[in-house]
Amino acid sequence: MLRPASFKLASAVALIVLVACFAVQAETVSAPKYDKSSEVKVKGIIDEVKTGADHIVHITLKNDKGLFDVTVAPEKFLNEMEITFAKGETVEVVGSKSTVDGNVALLAREVIRNGDHMVMRDEQGKPVWVGWIK
Repeated sequence: MLRPASFKLASAVALIVLVACFAVQAETVSAPKYDKSSEVKVKGIIDEVKTGADHIVHITLKNDKGLFDVTVAPEKFLNEMEITFAKGETVEVVGSKSTVDGNVALLAREVIRNGDHMVMRDEQGKPVWVGWIK
């Protein structure tokens, strides 16, 4: 028979495992998938750079066709690669285009700035940081 302290510890561990399982499931379900058939190239000026609660860097790209929310890569990966973005920079993004809440969104495969090609995903859209960051 479990003692009260052991029961509390076992209950706490079970709760942590349960919460972790739901977090992994939610992350898996909400993670956007790269669709090669919807790939486009968009050039514009960075209007905003932000890092979400999920530690993913997003840039808002502005051009004559409007605003595009671009999901770039995890902040940790960009830091390790010494890649930064700033408002006002002109970039070209190759990415999978979709619509999220009525707004155009891109999942970046490549970002080109001043002739430098920064690869975020391989030709099939698989993130290059998988297995890279820990």
